Amino acid sequence: MMNKMRNKANCIYPYVSSHQTKMHDKKHQNIIELNNAERYDYLVRKVADFETIFLIYGKFWQISTPNINGIECIMVFPKKDFAQRHIKLEKSKYVKKKNLYKFINWLRRDKSDELNLAVFLNQKNEAKIVNSSELKNDLLKECKQNE
Repeated sequence: MMNKMRNKANCIYPYVSSHQTKMHDKKHQNIIELNNAERYDYLVRKVADFETIFLIYGKFWQISTPNINGIECIMVFPKKDFAQRHIKLEKSKYVKKKNLYKFINWLRRDKSDELNLAVFLNQKNEAKIVNSSELKNDLLKECKQNE
């Protein structure tokens, strides 16, 4: 039986508890163990499907830009759960959901293509690193296929 809740307007809507939305540990592990290219493809598909992407922020809500293999990158994830698990021991880091189309517009402003994105890091901090136009083009292509 589905749980119901009432919002402030006293309307009933289905309620999904947080334990129902969390990814099962085994499924999470299987996905995180994919190679860099497979995790990149997974991110592109999921972000296009749900039209959201998750970024890691540091203090004062500045985008966190760690060095991955000596390259300063912005970390992006397909789901909040992956991002939260990645930063679980770092108290000064936060996860923020961003609308896909606002994210794409933000990438478009990087005319020099100097913005590097670490796409869906695993536990070893391994990721496919792409420039802004590559990720933007792949996301737009996937969105077009979903129409």
